[in-house]
Amino acid sequence: MHIQQIDRSKLSQYATVSIAYEVTTELHVCPIHNGLGGLRFVEKPCSPYVKDYDHLPDCHPLCWTKQFNLDEWGLFLAIENGMYVGAAAVAPETKGTATLWDLRVQPDARGKGVGGRLLEAVILWSKKRDYQALMVETQNVNAPACTFYSGKGFILKAIDPHGYRDSLVENEVKLIWSMDLSIGNG
Repeated sequence: MHIQQIDRSKLSQYATVSIAYEVTTELHVCPIHNGLGGLRFVEKPCSPYVKDYDHLPDCHPLCWTKQFNLDEWGLFLAIENGMYVGAAAVAPETKGTATLWDLRVQPDARGKGVGGRLLEAVILWSKKRDYQALMVETQNVNAPACTFYSGKGFILKAIDPHGYRDSLVENEVKLIWSMDLSIGNG
């Protein structure tokens, strides 16, 4: 497998990588001692369903060019045996911070290190541009992503139970993760 940086002219290839996944558990935020003792997440089973971010309004990669100037973004494809098995997008945000906007791996390639390799490319891209932090947003319905980012050294910085207004996701909890790029991560 190799990782290739692309430009926006290859977004149609990028979009062939599925971001859909089956939700079987949700992370519930549980206060300890009414919050004074901190918070903990409890993973609880839920009725299974498929979540596909590309079906949310304006979230599909082919919609990005209408909303953003992608000229400064880092776009990456993971290619194995001529097939697109993963993709990642990183966007410059505020001074000193980049945001991992999107990370997707084909369902049959998940758990094989593709996401980790793409994250390495994103971290290297961000460091070369002197970003001190890399942010990423997940939701409580994506426990595997939360486990992945935590395991890669991201720290949970914010929990927003009312972070979404769209009725399709209004019951999800927004989770913001951050990695300090100045301390040798990645």
